[in-house]
Amino acid sequence: MRKSPLWLGITMFFLVLSAASQALAVELFLPEEVRPGLRGVGKTVISGNTIETFDVEVLGVMPQSPPLSNRIIVKVSGEAMDRTGGIAEGMSGSPVYIQDRLLGAISHTFANTDHRVGLVTPAVDMFKIYDEMPLPDPALPEDVIAVASPLIVQGLSERNLKPLVEILGADRVQVIPSFAANTSLAPAAFEPGSMVGVQLLRGDFVAAAYGTVTHVKEDGRFISFGHPFSQRGPVDFFATAAYVHYVLPSTEVPFKIVSLGATVGKVAQDRTAGLGGTLGTAVGYVPISVVVKDTERGVSRNFYVEAVKDDWLLSSLVISSAYQSIDAALDRVGDGTAYVRLEFVSQDFGQRMIRENLFYSDSDIAVWALVDLLSGLELLVGNNLQPVDLQQVKIEVEVSKERKTATIEKATPSHSRVRAGDSVDVEVLIRPFRGQVETRTMRLQIPPDTAPGLLTVTVRSGAEGYYAAKPPVHTGILSPEEEEEEPMRAFISSADTLDDLIVEYMDQERNNELVAEFYPFLEDEVDEEAAEDGELAEDDLLNYYGWADPVEPVIVRLSTQFVLDGLATFDLNIYK
Repeated sequence: MRKSPLWLGITMFFLVLSAASQALAVELFLPEEVRPGLRGVGKTVISGNTIETFDVEVLGVMPQSPPLSNRIIVKVSGEAMDRTGGIAEGMSGSPVYIQDRLLGAISHTFANTDHRVGLVTPAVDMFKIYDEMPLPDPALPEDVIAVASPLIVQGLSERNLKPLVEILGADRVQVIPSFAANTSLAPAAFEPGSMVGVQLLRGDFVAAAYGTVTHVKEDGRFISFGHPFSQRGPVDFFATAAYVHYVLPSTEVPFKIVSLGATVGKVAQDRTAGLGGTLGTAVGYVPISVVVKDTERGVSRNFYVEAVKDDWLLSSLVISSAYQSIDAALDRVGDGTAYVRLEFVSQDFGQRMIRENLFYSDSDIAVWALVDLLSGLELLVGNNLQPVDLQQVKIEVEVSKERKTATIEKATPSHSRVRAGDSVDVEVLIRPFRGQVETRTMRLQIPPDTAPGLLTVTVRSGAEGYYAAKPPVHTGILSPEEEEEEPMRAFISSADTLDDLIVEYMDQERNNELVAEFYPFLEDEVDEEAAEDGELAEDDLLNYYGWADPVEPVIVRLSTQFVLDGLATFDLNIYK
C-alpha cells in the first residue's frame, strides 16, 4: 500500500517461523475490460492464518508509464474492512477477482484520507514476473512442507536498524514492535490471499517485509505485493509464511501486526509490479556469530543470525546485528574500551582472514568497536579484484567500562647523530588517562644508503585521525624557524590479488600501537668523473647535488595496552 504521496506499504520488524505451500491456476481479467462500476471480491488475512474475503468496486483506471500499463482505482467494503478500517499495510498483494478472474493485487492506499480507497496493480503486469523466473527443476510435489527457521531471541532496536533503513530507504520502511511466533500454530496453506514474509535476516535478530500472496502456480512459483520491495530485479531473499496477530486501525494507514512463520522458499524477483518467488527453493545465506563479553558485569552472550547473500544489503545486515549484539549484552549505551577480533571465512581465501584491534569511545563504544568490521565487509564486497563468496563472519567483542587510553607526550632518541646503517633507540613517553607517565622503547634501523643530512622521525598512534586533533611535540636540533611542517600523505593499496589485499587489511596499523616512521632520502649512484666533465643531464645533476626522491617509509610498530593518541617528532643527523 501507498499513502499520499504513494507510500510503499512495507513494514520492517523482528520475528520467527512455520508454514506450508500450495498452488492454484486462474484466468486473468484483462485491463481493457476494466470499467467503473465493476464489482468483485478480494482475499486477505485479517487474523491468524485464516483467509477472508472483502468486497471491491472499480472506481476508475489510472494510466501509467512503463513498465506498468495502468493501476486500477478501487473501493473496498464489507465486514472485514469494517474491522480493519480499510486497506492496511500488509494487504499489499491481496488478490482481487472479478467474475472469478484475477484482476490484480491491492498495492497502494492513501494516508490521512479514506482508507477504503486504494490502487490495484493489474495481474497481467504482475504475471510478467513469472517470465523472469525459470521453471523449478525438479517440479515440487504437492505436499511439500518448508523447514522451520531458528527462533528469535531479541529484535533489533531502532537505532541498530539504522544502517538497514538507510540502505533500503526510509520512505519504504516503518519500524513496528516485535512479536515472537507462536510455535503451536498449525501451518497454513500457501495460496492467494495468504500472508507472505520477505526475510533478509533470521535467527536471534530478524528483519523482514510482509505482504499478501496474489497468485501461485502449480509448479510452486508465486507472485505477491503488487509493488516492489527493493526493486533490484533478480534477488535471493527468504520467503516465509506469516501470522497476523491484529490489524491496528490508524488515522494515517492501518497496519497488520505480524509474526513470521516457516521459510517456504525464496523470493527471486523484485520488480515494479511486485515480487516473484519459488516455493521449496533454498536461499544462500551468510552465518554470522557474535560473542560479546562485558567484563564489568561478568556477562558473556552469544548471538547467531543468517543474512541473505546480497552485496547491496550484506554489510548493513551484519553491522546492524553486531551493534544489537553489543547493546543487548551490555544493556547500556555509552563509553568503554573494546577488544575486537574478526574473522571472515571463504573458500576464495588462500589464508585465514583475521583482524584484531582495540577501540575506545567516550560516547558509544558499540559504534566505534565495529569500524574494522565495516571496512572488512566493504573490502570483500566492493573489491575490484575478484568476487568473494563469503561463507561465515565471526565477531568477538570484549568490552570494559575502564578507559584504556594514553597520550604520546614525547619521543627522544638515545643519540641524535647516527651513522647510516646503524640503529638508534627511541624513548617514548606516554601518559595513560589519569595515570603516571610510562616509557616505551623502540629501535629504529637506518638504511645504509640513507643520504647524509637531517631526517625527521614521527612517532604517532596507529589510530587514524587522533594525531590530527593534537599538535605534534617536536624534539629538534634546528631552531624553530628552520623547522618545516611534515607533509600529509595518503595510503594507496598496491595489492593486485585478493590475498594481497587481505594481508594489507589484516596488517593495518592498530589503535593500540606506537608507530615510528620516517622517509629516508637515499643517495643516487652517479659517476663523479662524468659529473665533473659535465656529461650528466640536468636532472641527474640535481639528484647528485641534492637528495633523491623519498622512497617507502621505514616503519616500526610496538603494541601497548592502550588506545593511543598524540604525535611526537624528532630529528636525526645522518652521516656516513
